Amino acid sequence: MKKTFKIGGVHPNDSKISASCKIEKLPLPKTVYVSMAQHLGAPANPVVAVGDSVKTGQVIAEPAGFISAFVHSPATGIVKSIAPRQDLAGNWMNHIEIAVAEEEVWADGIDITPDIVTEIPADTAFIVNRIKSNGVVGLGGATFPTHVKLCPPPGKKADCLILNGAECEPYLTSDNRIMIERSQEILIGAALMQKVLGGCPAVVGIEANKPEAIKAMSAALDALKAKSSDYAGIRIQILKKKYPQGGEKQLIAAVMKREVKSMGLPIDVGAVVQNVATSLAVYEAVQKNMPLITNTMTITGDCLPQERQHNYLFRIGMPLSYIAEYAGGVPQEAAKIVSGGPMMGKAIANMDACTVKGSSSLLYLTEKQTRRKAESNCIRCGKCADACPMGLEPFLLNKCAKNGLMDELEQYSVQDCIECGCCLYTCPANIPLLDVIRLAKGDVIKIIRARAAAQKK
Repeated sequence: MKKTFKIGGVHPNDSKISASCKIEKLPLPKTVYVSMAQHLGAPANPVVAVGDSVKTGQVIAEPAGFISAFVHSPATGIVKSIAPRQDLAGNWMNHIEIAVAEEEVWADGIDITPDIVTEIPADTAFIVNRIKSNGVVGLGGATFPTHVKLCPPPGKKADCLILNGAECEPYLTSDNRIMIERSQEILIGAALMQKVLGGCPAVVGIEANKPEAIKAMSAALDALKAKSSDYAGIRIQILKKKYPQGGEKQLIAAVMKREVKSMGLPIDVGAVVQNVATSLAVYEAVQKNMPLITNTMTITGDCLPQERQHNYLFRIGMPLSYIAEYAGGVPQEAAKIVSGGPMMGKAIANMDACTVKGSSSLLYLTEKQTRRKAESNCIRCGKCADACPMGLEPFLLNKCAKNGLMDELEQYSVQDCIECGCCLYTCPANIPLLDVIRLAKGDVIKIIRARAAAQKK
């Protein structure tokens, strides 16, 4: 039986134009620029110096705190500089510049063979250490360090591991492709995470608009179960197509029928959610000792002909301009380039910015697709409230935000907004609800954190 979440949600055209495009490997450019801030938490600290020779997969930066991650070299070459450089949002972040050598040499201990390792190690500490030391972070958007997420705080216990294969954002198809092409490895990654979490059941949630992925994952799971009991606790759950099904709280509601309370975490209801791409990275980190230096991204848009739609396996540090040029150049009709999907993605302010671990797409949107319609007065239809998957009242939050009512914004839970854009998508008055609420949410969260810090003193 297909499942979904109950509260809110919308049904935009999924526009999975590139769903049939097999993953292609991008060749390395002459220079890569590796960001120290490509994970949630403190930016990593460089451990190499200008002039150093580095191997592919070698550690070049170490975590700067508990919530931080290792960064590895995506190429063999010479460190040319360590300096601030603009990211895709235009913010200045520290980068390590590496001039790429013609001959690639991998760091010691990394298994680059295509052989699939299905045996699950017995030592959970070994698994966690491999995940941590190889810099694995969540690849569903937040880039939270995976080893931290897999180690719940005292008193918290995982009842279910959920693998997010929903990929509910329109246009994006990279998760779909890895589920088709790397299904076994994803499921082995799930079993590894299950082991760390104490053997809780694991559910892979896939939306029904991905029949090839469902078929491939189901066949791979049957084959693994026939080999070993390590995979007995994993199952595939088909989900109804509905946005934003890939949101952690919505996925938990769909699969477990549990609700994460305001300002709560998934582990509060016994859930740990990981993206399917993260699970693949966990497999590579543990079974092959491969650091997270690659991911898959979609090159797509209605203004691209089918032959120019792509899913690329990229390495971190590749300039976006290089990728766009390799894929045939930015189409003339493109008025905006987005990293991510059209609902939650961010416009790219700087095409000289480079790929990071969580990069997911280059989405080309036309002027017609990006043009905002004239805003009119709220007609009190309540469509935004009906569509909100968090059960909020966007029209009310918008009013409070415009009047600077911070206490009321907190009272009406603006901090729980997941910025999915459902309210903006449904508003017949074309009110920029998401923009106003996103800014107000940031202000309220600052107030909440300041209050909590003051109470600790």
